[in-house]
Amino acid sequence: MTNLREHYLETTRAIRAELSDLLEGMDYCLDWKAEPTEWCVREVVYHLLGTPTGGIHSVLQGILSGELTEYELWANQSNITPDRQAKDMNGVLGDIEVLFQGLEQALDSVTDDDLSGKPVVAHIRSRGIYEERNVDVLLERGFFWHWREHLNQIVELRASLGLS
Repeated sequence: MTNLREHYLETTRAIRAELSDLLEGMDYCLDWKAEPTEWCVREVVYHLLGTPTGGIHSVLQGILSGELTEYELWANQSNITPDRQAKDMNGVLGDIEVLFQGLEQALDSVTDDDLSGKPVVAHIRSRGIYEERNVDVLLERGFFWHWREHLNQIVELRASLGLS
């Protein structure tokens, strides 16, 4: 096991546990918003699960297998569909589980060369940016940093509901 791989697996598991803790007891308020222009928990979760397009786990698997040489990213999209809107907390948690299982599966056999190599083009459509990224950048910026930012939104929603 490489040190970087171990770091990514540990961080992935920590984010998974934190999200699980944050969603605890929020069954009744998945769609509650502090303000009409803000996102509810459901929107935050599905934004994370669907960004980049197909989910971070699918993009990571595609890059590592060599099947993916570019991917799309649309910022500030809630990714809510009628199917996702109809799900109860168990359905939402199931979708979260699929993503994290896919991430851990992809990271299970990754090497340091895989992490620093295998560059792909990220098409950040909503900002008109096209840049080359490798797995390390995808995980650090596209997963860890991005998810941390949005987990803080859920923390704020919990506080607004008095669920600290």
